[in-house]
Amino acid sequence: MRKILILSVIILLISNFIYSAEPVYNGIPGAFADIGLSRPSALAGAYVAVADDASGLFYNPAGLATSEYKDITFMYTKQKFLVPYNYFAFIWPFNKQRGAGLGMIISGDPVLLEQTYLFSYSENLNWILGQIISGINIGTNLKFHFANFGYNQSDDPNKVGGSAWGIGMDFGFLWELPMNIKFGVMIKDGFSYIKWDTIHSDESTIEGVPLTSSIGFSYKMKNVLVAIALNDLDTLRLGGELTLFDYIDLRVGLMQELTIEAYREYSLGLGIGRFVFGPKNELSMNLDAAFAFERLTNTLKIQTSFKFK
Repeated sequence: MRKILILSVIILLISNFIYSAEPVYNGIPGAFADIGLSRPSALAGAYVAVADDASGLFYNPAGLATSEYKDITFMYTKQKFLVPYNYFAFIWPFNKQRGAGLGMIISGDPVLLEQTYLFSYSENLNWILGQIISGINIGTNLKFHFANFGYNQSDDPNKVGGSAWGIGMDFGFLWELPMNIKFGVMIKDGFSYIKWDTIHSDESTIEGVPLTSSIGFSYKMKNVLVAIALNDLDTLRLGGELTLFDYIDLRVGLMQELTIEAYREYSLGLGIGRFVFGPKNELSMNLDAAFAFERLTNTLKIQTSFKFK
C-alpha cells in the first residue's frame, strides 16, 4: 500500500508539472467541458476507482474490461438549468480480459455548440503480468472534438463566429486489489490538439483542452460502496453508495477544494434499477438521478441505462 501511495503522488506531480508548465498550445478552460453523468455526480465525481459501468468510460476507460455486462446509457440535462447537455455511452466487455466502448457528449446551443466523440479500449494485463501481479487494467480514450460558435452565416464583420475541430486522448489505469479494493489513475486530455477558425479571419488558433489528473480508491462491500479521489492535487472528492432491498441505491457525495478559497459542494443521488427482463433474464434497466448543490444554482441529472449479457 505504501508503494501505491508513493506511485500515486509521483504520477500526479508529473501530470501537474506538465499542466502548469508553459504549454505548446495554451489551454482553454471551459471548452468541451464534461460535467459528468448521474451516478458519478451523486458520488461527487469520485469515480476513477469505480468505473464499472458505461458512465466509467468518461472517468477511467481502464474499467471497461472489469464490467460484468454490456451497458448502454443516455442522459439529457441542463447544467444549472441553462446549458443543454446530451450524453451517450456504450461499453462491451469481453470475458473480463478486454473491453471496448463508444461515447458522445453534445452540449450548448446554436451560439456555442460543442461535440465530443470517444472511442475507448481497455485491456486486462493478467496474460502478461499474471505470474507477477494480477488485476492490472489499462485503457485509453481517443476523442474527436467539433464546435461551432457565434454567427457563422453572418456577413457583418463586427459579429464573431467560426468553427473548430480537434483530437485528444485520455489514459487510464485500474488495479483490482484483494478485499474488493480498487486503485485508479486517470490522465484526462494527456494529448489534446484543437484548431479554431473564425469566419472573418484567415488565421487559425491552436489551443488544446487543459490536462487534468485524478487518483483514487474504492472499497466495495455487499451493499456499500465507498470511494475517494484526488483531482489535480487540489480537489478532494468523497462518495458513498448504500443499496437497499437489492433495487434501490442511495448516494451522497462531497467535493472539497484544498485551496485558500476552500470551496465545498454536496451532492445527493438515487438509483432505481436491476429490474430484469427477457426469457433468460439477460436484460436489466436502471434509472439514476443526481442533484448537485453548486455555485450560483444547482443541477439535476437523470440518466437511463440498460445492461445485458
